[in-house]
Amino acid sequence: MTSIPSRGYSGPAGAQIHYRALGEGPPVCLLHASPLSSAFMIGQMQALAAAGHRAIALDTPGYGQSDPLPNPPTTLADYARAFLAGIDDLGIRSFGLYGTATGAQLALAIARMAPERIPRLVLDNCGLFTEEQIADWEPQYFPDLSPRADGSHMAKVWDVARRQFLSFPWFSEAPEHQLNRPPSPLAIVQSMANHFLLASPSYDLAYRLAFHAENAGSFVGLTVPTVFIDWEGSIVRREARALIAEGLPSCVTVMTAASSMEARFDAVAAAFA
Repeated sequence: MTSIPSRGYSGPAGAQIHYRALGEGPPVCLLHASPLSSAFMIGQMQALAAAGHRAIALDTPGYGQSDPLPNPPTTLADYARAFLAGIDDLGIRSFGLYGTATGAQLALAIARMAPERIPRLVLDNCGLFTEEQIADWEPQYFPDLSPRADGSHMAKVWDVARRQFLSFPWFSEAPEHQLNRPPSPLAIVQSMANHFLLASPSYDLAYRLAFHAENAGSFVGLTVPTVFIDWEGSIVRREARALIAEGLPSCVTVMTAASSMEARFDAVAAAFA
């Protein structure tokens, strides 16, 4: 079986969702972090395909190669409706659902909207941001990356992308926020910077809505059987542990995964077994 996903589009012209697909078997839809795309879901897709699933990673509307929403979104439910329409166009009724970071909040919105269609929900890089943290972080978290005549925005985009894996929040120099891990390979930084540019000038739309949803309130009303992967390598591990301590619904099971990417991908596949 090939390990290279196929690619396609679903939905009508002007509201198309770009996706990558790999494998055969029960479908699992995957939702990515912001401002990235399904290109960052290849590892999860390969693990799921090897475990006997059809993995379908969708670009969030306005990100990657998906069309933006026709009207400016005001809630994550606006994205959930668009995703469900795209999944309907693929002829899929029942599907497993995985989300990471922004994708986790989008997946929760879908699961609350259409619980009867989702036999299993799996989340990682999902945490608890307090009201105080949001108020403190938000002014710096989403910098203006709009084009400037002198090209200075390009250096800013590179710096934001480079620092994503050095500290959390990414802009902080505080010792307690440093991740103390090796810098990401330049190819990863380059790809992330390209995704910021691709999603600009509205790279923050889904990102910001998810940022405000990172709390236990996102789980209110959740009934879908859910696996919360407490991944030791997560840049928001501290916030994930705080969310678990806050208390999750009885439908949520916590699974711990070691810090490597391989362990994370194996945990995603195991969660859908």
